[in-house]
Amino acid sequence: MLEKYRQFLPIPKGVETNDLGEGNTPMVRSGTLNPGGNLLFKMEQMNPTGSFKDRFASLETLLIKSSGRQAFIATSSGNTGAALAAYAARRGLDCFLFVNEVVPESKLNQMPVYGAKVFRVKDFGISHELSAPIFQRLQEFSVEENIPLVISAYKYCPDGMEGVKPIAYEIVEQLGKVPDRVFVPVGGGGLLSGIWRGFCDLKENGIVDSLPKMMAVQPELNDTLVTPLSQSLDKAREVSTTTTISGLAVQVDIDATMALQSVKASGGAGVLVTDEQIRDAKTRLSMEEGIYVEAAGASSVTGYLKALADGAVSEDETSVCILTGHGLKDAATGSDIASRIHDITADDITKELVA
Repeated sequence: MLEKYRQFLPIPKGVETNDLGEGNTPMVRSGTLNPGGNLLFKMEQMNPTGSFKDRFASLETLLIKSSGRQAFIATSSGNTGAALAAYAARRGLDCFLFVNEVVPESKLNQMPVYGAKVFRVKDFGISHELSAPIFQRLQEFSVEENIPLVISAYKYCPDGMEGVKPIAYEIVEQLGKVPDRVFVPVGGGGLLSGIWRGFCDLKENGIVDSLPKMMAVQPELNDTLVTPLSQSLDKAREVSTTTTISGLAVQVDIDATMALQSVKASGGAGVLVTDEQIRDAKTRLSMEEGIYVEAAGASSVTGYLKALADGAVSEDETSVCILTGHGLKDAATGSDIASRIHDITADDITKELVA
């Protein structure tokens, strides 16, 4: 990915990219949710560690390495940690991860496999009030020890976040045109912002003539952006989140205002969905489309289905939903699957098949 799109990315001249083959993820047409073929899924769960965060991690660790640093510290609620751990190993960097107390075990267990040192911090991620002093201490340590603090957000790592932009380039290459709408899950807001910047790159360079409408999808219980957007405000807001969707519970305005402004500039809109609707869409994706994603990844499809039902989008429009992470990342939400597994003996085989 990095070498292919080098001209659009802040990669120092002469630096070898040496990535893990991230990017160029498949784009698959829906066969059931929109039989007309106008709904497509951008399969970001097919990246090396199972999420779009690999795009950020690849560029960010390359920049750290090229600056002569040998180590970094980072925070994560899940997918960022695994991505940074993998790319740190690839580039010979020491990686120290400070993760939320509530990070799902399935995401947590992936991080130390790559050799990262992982610290689960008590009270981190529980609430803004409890998390703020912990984050402040990490910032102070970063300055005191002159070690980079890596966070997957434009606010903190703007150059690394440019690694998200190629999603837009790939969509146009794979589709052969600019889609009408792009539905994106919004937690912190960096993903939507980066994709929009990618489309703007293409237009500014004369590669495309139009831009898509960006559709921001959020859980009702983490509404930092959608309501302010509907009220024609220019700034996102902080909330007391209670959403159970891992990866989308971002209470503070990190890149949310940037995402809000991107949606407004595109002529798009925001969509609020419930946690239950997200899990229903996750199940439909796996059972009707054969696509297994984590709940956060399914939220883009949830937003599309709600917008379709509300008449805010037409089946005739070409819409792309960004599927952000693999279902194996969030296995806990699929625990009900155990009830669908039937333990039998050899004598029961014929009886069960006939039944």
